[in-house]
Amino acid sequence: MNQKLDTRRMIVTVNLLAIAIILDVLVNAIPGLNLSMPFGGKFFGISMLPIVMIGLMFGLKYGLISGFIYAMYNFGIDYIIYIEALKSTLEGWTGESWGAFKIFLLILFDYIIPFMAFGLSGLFKGGFNKRLTFIYAFIAVSVVRLISSTISGVILWSSSIEYAVSQVESGEASQDIATRIFSLMGNRIWLYSFGYNFVYIASTLAITLLIGLLSYNRLQDITKDYRIA
Repeated sequence: MNQKLDTRRMIVTVNLLAIAIILDVLVNAIPGLNLSMPFGGKFFGISMLPIVMIGLMFGLKYGLISGFIYAMYNFGIDYIIYIEALKSTLEGWTGESWGAFKIFLLILFDYIIPFMAFGLSGLFKGGFNKRLTFIYAFIAVSVVRLISSTISGVILWSSSIEYAVSQVESGEASQDIATRIFSLMGNRIWLYSFGYNFVYIASTLAITLLIGLLSYNRLQDITKDYRIA
């Protein structure tokens, strides 16, 4: 009986992962929904919802594994197509040398931690029984994602915003949201990185949580046979 239930949970997990990827593809393809920050970060990352659901339904193990798979999917979409040119591309963006360790940090702080954070919803057992727990789960995973992305912005991408600002000051580029945030934060890189990442992570949290709450009763019904005890 337990083996059969585990099999059903695996099937549901795979299906939810597939839904997350399909949502990501659709959002990227639809004008208006595909808005993103200048250096990366989607405003409407609604693919977050299925991954968070996996953790809420099946616990931490399923959630973290799903988050890792989704992280590798995102890294593949962003870089694997031209993996041989990755090092030179990153050096062109930042004006800095990118060795293996720095690329490892990019994968860790921009992909593995932020997207595996979605699976931390598995810590919030009962998220489909109490709306408040459901809300806490979304907020908690978004905070972890924000912390990781902020660290990445400081240790990996600070030269990118400095280059963008120099281009604006020389008249070769116009102001965008990134350079405006940098100026607003008094050119302090930690505050800039926090503010930059907060914008798209907060918008994703708001839209995803809104969808989740509007469909909460329906989600309770369709997940009741699969949830962890």
